[in-house]
Amino acid sequence: MSAERYEGFVFNPADLSEDVDLEPDRRREVLFAHAHLREWTHWQVLGIPWNATAEAARDAYREKVKVFHPDRYPGKRLGSYRARLEQVFRRLTEARDELANEPARTAYAARTAPAEDFARLEARRLDDEQRAQERRSRLARNNPLVGRAARIAELVKRGKEQMAQGRFSQAANDFVTATSLDPSHVEAKALAQEARKRATGERARELWEKAQAAALDDRLDLAQEAANAAAEADPANPRYAVFAARLALRRGALELARALAEGAVRAAPGSAAAHEALGEALAEGGDRAAARRELERALALDPSLASARDRLKKMRWSFLA
Repeated sequence: MSAERYEGFVFNPADLSEDVDLEPDRRREVLFAHAHLREWTHWQVLGIPWNATAEAARDAYREKVKVFHPDRYPGKRLGSYRARLEQVFRRLTEARDELANEPARTAYAARTAPAEDFARLEARRLDDEQRAQERRSRLARNNPLVGRAARIAELVKRGKEQMAQGRFSQAANDFVTATSLDPSHVEAKALAQEARKRATGERARELWEKAQAAALDDRLDLAQEAANAAAEADPANPRYAVFAARLALRRGALELARALAEGAVRAAPGSAAAHEALGEALAEGGDRAAARRELERALALDPSLASARDRLKKMRWSFLA
């Protein structure tokens, strides 16, 4: 990362002088990225231009993890930098997951478009809508049945566009209206169900982002409330319950942490992160045997989980001692 990137950013001398096994340039890179996690878009986190391709996002992620994955520093003393690296790595993974998925990437690009690009996209959309409306109006004047079919087609088309832009609630409204005009419209029915599901998922993601931001500011009660709501909104996605469980552990709420982690495991038995979170909750609660089983299950599902491996080692050494 070039020195110009840091222009105007003030580094804390205490952070730079911490006794860790990291070169000064690498320290600055970690500190700079960590300080901007809340304000950067996914594009900025990955260091790619707005509206870059899904492949570019995957390539950028692979390069970034060479710097920010904590496992890249085996045996090194990382001190407070370990927590920073873990947070940056999670943020990178979140950005990669959204931008590497084409429908999600398209929707995110629309939400984060610079003013000039957004104006250009909106002008094109309005122009296309006007031409389409003129064609439908001509058909409707000549044949009412054609007009009704055209209205249904318009609603389905607009709903799909809303879906592509991440406006899932609005899309659901369009699809439901289309099915009210034609209850036998199979595609509209299926799309309405999908849009409602995606709207729920979007709400959960927004709550999760709110929880992450609050956690970064150490507002743990607010973070817990938002994370719990995210897990409740989308119980099929284990990452929300896992995040909420780990927040509960930080707050010392062991029963809540265990309940959330157990819910994540029930929802996604194949999730290594869910089993790891449950293992951590069980360990903190004193159930060492059950904790070992969950951590071993997590490693069987994902052998790269260094944190689960480290906790198992500590538990074994503690037992021997």
